[in-house]
Amino acid sequence: MIIILSSKITPEQFEQAREVYPDYIKTVIDVEKNILAVGGEYHVDCEQVLIQSGSKQSNLFGGGYRISTHEVEFMAMSNYKPALGQTTYEIADPEVRARLEKLTREFLEQ
Repeated sequence: MIIILSSKITPEQFEQAREVYPDYIKTVIDVEKNILAVGGEYHVDCEQVLIQSGSKQSNLFGGGYRISTHEVEFMAMSNYKPALGQTTYEIADPEVRARLEKLTREFLEQ
């Protein structure tokens, strides 16, 4: 299940977001709207839900949240966007990284 968050996740949503990976939650941020999609098997799943709700793919960046260690990760195949100067799977832009980490911690940490 993919959930779009604009505020703190509920305990029920948290359990749904970790259905596929019990210790890991896939995340995709829309840097324009400051919303976070979580859950699913692949980052592209989160991206598709965001795009269907009006987000632009160029504003979407993926990562993840390791529940046991509270580590925020910045890697996703969908981050590779050479037309935008993003030529790695890891988010290179420090501002985008900071925003992803901030929203991930704000919305997911229990």
